[in-house]
Amino acid sequence: MKDDKISYAKPNKTLTEKPSIKKYLKYLLFFGPGAIVASLTVGQGQLIIGPQIGAWSGFALLWLITLNIGSYIIGYIGIRFTMLSGIGVMDLFALKTYKGWLNWILIAIMLVFIPIFTATIMTSLGQAISWILGFGNYLFWGVSICLFAGFLALLGRYKLLEITQVLFVAVLAIGAIVAVISINPDLFEILPNFFTIGQNVPNNYPSWVINNYPSVTRTPIPLLMLGYLGTLTFTLITLIGYLGWIKIKKWGIFRGRSDPVSFSEKCYKLFEKNKEITYLPDGTSEIKKSKILLKPLLVDLSLAFIIVSIISACYIITGSLLLGSRQILPDDTRLVQNQLVIFTYLADWLKPIFQISVIFALFGTVYSGFEAGTRMLFETSKNLIPRVKNFEYKRFMMYVLLYIVVVSIPLAIRMYVDPNFSVLFFLSITLLFIGVIGVVIYGIGVIFLSQKYLPSKYKLSMPSLIIGIIGVILLIIPFLFIFL
Repeated sequence: MKDDKISYAKPNKTLTEKPSIKKYLKYLLFFGPGAIVASLTVGQGQLIIGPQIGAWSGFALLWLITLNIGSYIIGYIGIRFTMLSGIGVMDLFALKTYKGWLNWILIAIMLVFIPIFTATIMTSLGQAISWILGFGNYLFWGVSICLFAGFLALLGRYKLLEITQVLFVAVLAIGAIVAVISINPDLFEILPNFFTIGQNVPNNYPSWVINNYPSVTRTPIPLLMLGYLGTLTFTLITLIGYLGWIKIKKWGIFRGRSDPVSFSEKCYKLFEKNKEITYLPDGTSEIKKSKILLKPLLVDLSLAFIIVSIISACYIITGSLLLGSRQILPDDTRLVQNQLVIFTYLADWLKPIFQISVIFALFGTVYSGFEAGTRMLFETSKNLIPRVKNFEYKRFMMYVLLYIVVVSIPLAIRMYVDPNFSVLFFLSITLLFIGVIGVVIYGIGVIFLSQKYLPSKYKLSMPSLIIGIIGVILLIIPFLFIFL
């Protein structure tokens, strides 16, 4: 690519057809990266924190699910920038913030909290395996399986795991949805709670939680709310991972490019050389094509948000009606066992299906998390730290995994031996930073820089810019309860 203007490829035929039911059904074929986002979301946090919140708060905090649309708005704006310009958002941050300070903040968040998240999943996964097998120390099982997952991630050839993860997460999701349908709750009682944003927040845990589940009450309610919001969001990990997936899918500016990765690098070098984006076309027909090429992204993220919202709501509802009515909760000693009630409400023979699905979902989360977390750190640092850019990716991954293992195992041991070192507390803290604080920082940066460096005809319109700012504000709302 030279310094002259590029041309966008002709959009997929489906995108230019006249409106019809058949056309919109074909839109479902664009659902791809969003399916990965959804399957990773319905993992440890949703399985544990969702039913727990429902059990002690009822339907009062369903509005947290509504707030999550803010993370998808932020995700859309960031991915939109790359689909229009070909430049990775993290490369933009590295080049256009003072000494890459925004990248350094996101790297610091990841380096601190990935090991903590790994330690919590060692505990929950180990408990699940020990529960199913009926023998063995759960810490031993958790550490061993996570080491195995790291080994497979380093090999990078375990594609079957990704397929099975989606399958078994789907089983957990369908189980919760079917349970809600079977219970037949009063929808008129439930639905208003999605819109009572900031209202009906409990001041304290119920007495039965305080008396019977002290490990749960160690996590302040505002922190648990923020942690739960972090389980819902388009996290730092998937925000960066998605930027790689659009190249594989050849969406946006990458459509028709034989080597999207090399093309993206050329776009970045031109931007670095000229200090601005000069290669995008300014003709009316080209701008129209660029907007049409964004539709797969909008469809994919919309479907992902809808799926995540439905599943998350079902876990809160079943937690309220099936766990709360029995006054049982997931806690540090039984992180996944008590959720069995949700499945066996339908039939006792579903118990082994639930158990196997939990193991695959948690194992898939840690395996995918190792890969996605490494990818995020690599993409964030490659144009910030020259030495990283010269690393072969697998070598970089080996160093990252070694760091995670060395730090997370002592943390998991501490959680095991010290009952005051609450798994749920540290899970909430981790999700707060990776899923809320990090996403807010990313969102502010991407809105500002994309509006500054995209050519005027490609910038967000004023209504879209306002929606983007509202998206950031929505994620900030639960922080207010820390001070109230």
